[in-house]
Amino acid sequence: MKQYFTGFFTAVCLTASVFIFMGSKNKNLGDIKVSSISIVPGKYGGGFIKTYNEDGKPTSYIGTAEDGVGLIGVHNAAGRQIAYFGAGERGAGFLKTYNEYGERTSYLGSGNQGGGILQTYNAEGKQTSYVGTAEGGVGVIGIHNSDGKQITYLGTGERSGGFISTSNKDGTMTSYLGEGKDSRGGHLQTYNMNGEMTSYLGTSRDKGGALEINNEYGVKVGSLSAAFDGENYRGDGTIMLYDRRGEFGWVQDGKGQ
Repeated sequence: MKQYFTGFFTAVCLTASVFIFMGSKNKNLGDIKVSSISIVPGKYGGGFIKTYNEDGKPTSYIGTAEDGVGLIGVHNAAGRQIAYFGAGERGAGFLKTYNEYGERTSYLGSGNQGGGILQTYNAEGKQTSYVGTAEGGVGVIGIHNSDGKQITYLGTGERSGGFISTSNKDGTMTSYLGEGKDSRGGHLQTYNMNGEMTSYLGTSRDKGGALEINNEYGVKVGSLSAAFDGENYRGDGTIMLYDRRGEFGWVQDGKGQ
């Protein structure tokens, strides 16, 4: 009887070993249904989950980065990363997207000033726009050309007034529309390719309308504005001309004087 039991027990163990061995060869566990999964750091760092397509290319990554922060990476069918969602160096969240060639196309997250920003890039990786928070907590919009040079800027001035400025391809300002530094009111300024102001249209320091024309060196050679007589404001229209050095030459007001 003892020999029979020993033989039966040995047969059961051998059968079980065969099934265990066969199961170890098959790493696909099929469908798994659980209430929760907790992944903790292992011997070589933080835990993670990776997924692959039928060609063995990675399609996603969810886990912990080298500096201990969480991240989600999404890949296309070729295995190239096209989206990255995670935490930055200062612990703030951000989202990056990439085109099919791996070039970054956008960034959405927290900027250096602690506020939210959105940046876009062209196929060559050059920045094309910036929308977000600038120094002082103000909102700005920057538009760039194909070389990454900022050519248009919409934002807030030194006295919290709005303005728009444009630049040429070299970054030299060509126009400014907005509030002046001295809070006189709105105005438009134009500049030549050398950065010299060529015209001013807007509000004067005396709160009246004014048009000033400058030569190529930025020297005022003509003006049209409301007249002042010393400290007394008359409100009459006045035209004044100057020579090329900016010295007064001729004046005519609305009364013909």
